[in-house]
Amino acid sequence: MRDADFTETDLREANLRKAEAHGAVFHRADLRMADLRGTDLSTASLVEARLTGALASTHTRWLADFDHTAAGVADTDDPGPEPSPLLQPPGMTWQAPPLRSTP
Repeated sequence: MRDADFTETDLREANLRKAEAHGAVFHRADLRMADLRGTDLSTASLVEARLTGALASTHTRWLADFDHTAAGVADTDDPGPEPSPLLQPPGMTWQAPPLRSTP
């Protein structure tokens, strides 16, 4: 995710755990209920990003002057090691539930 531009992108409920978002731009991005536990956002731009209900942990790194609590982010425990990224056959045919966040 380094230097990626997510301006006005809908990332509601996205799993961004432990991502390195150095220099990423999230201007007006919708990150409501996204999983940001362990994500490095220390050099990312979060101008007008919607973060209500997003999850963070003690390992999440924020910009020095960014108040994630005021932005509506919920602090929770770190999930631990990530599972294997390989999809198993049942995972490829599974129907995802509708988003819980509102438009």
